[in-house]
Amino acid sequence: KKNGKNRLSFFSSDDYKENASRMELLKELRESIRNNFEGFELYYQLQVTSNGYRLKGAEALLRYHSKQRGFMSPVVFIPLLEQTELIIPVGKWVMRQAFAQCALWRKKYGDFNISINISYIQLKDKSIVQNVINAAKEAKLPGNAITLEVTESMQLQDYNYFNSMFYYWKEKGMQISIDDFGTGYSSLNMLKEAPVDEIKLDMRFLSAADPYGRAEEILHMIITMGNHMKLSIIAEGVETEQQKVMLQGFGCNKAQGYFYARPMRKAEYTELLRKEKAGN
Repeated sequence: KKNGKNRLSFFSSDDYKENASRMELLKELRESIRNNFEGFELYYQLQVTSNGYRLKGAEALLRYHSKQRGFMSPVVFIPLLEQTELIIPVGKWVMRQAFAQCALWRKKYGDFNISINISYIQLKDKSIVQNVINAAKEAKLPGNAITLEVTESMQLQDYNYFNSMFYYWKEKGMQISIDDFGTGYSSLNMLKEAPVDEIKLDMRFLSAADPYGRAEEILHMIITMGNHMKLSIIAEGVETEQQKVMLQGFGCNKAQGYFYARPMRKAEYTELLRKEKAGN
């Protein structure tokens, strides 16, 4: 009926099982949120200077440990959080946790920057601007220690609305980063319209089909353009020595990826910071 009249629809046991599994997971996620975000945890992926190995900060990544299913991939549970708008309360929890941890690291190990992702669903929430400000105040974290990543592929139709948010955060010293730059459809328009400080390159762009051998040239062009515009450039998903050397040659500022380290728990990251400060 929903799809219209004069149609045939066939029952699929696989579809039924998938939908039932989805509803069970959603129920568990709701219970986790009610129980003080039980099962949720932040992992941290280090960010380094691309021409060396000096830690510049970390990206906070959300993880979930299901009582029923164990450790779950973000590609499974995050879309469900976004579809149901549960990402709004979970996002507030992420901010508080990540900012508080960053403040602790800065107090003990000096200058440090934390990056968090802000989804399109969160940006549509009217309270998002103040939520970010409040979380930073609560953690006593200066704005210049925070980078807010927005996905370039999301549909930012109302630039005036979103830009007013970005300008307000920038007044507090926070940095605005375009995540997955070059993989969406509005890249250049966002650079023209939005008050951006950083572009984040997805290295999966290089592994995509490239029949004419143009991917590296396009990547070089984006980095050169970003440098001319005085933007910070960070590459994510770096996995090989070859990629690292190429990025250095192209003039990329920062990098992150499995080549340097996999995302780690806060205890592991703290130990990493301790070793760097000790010169080990």
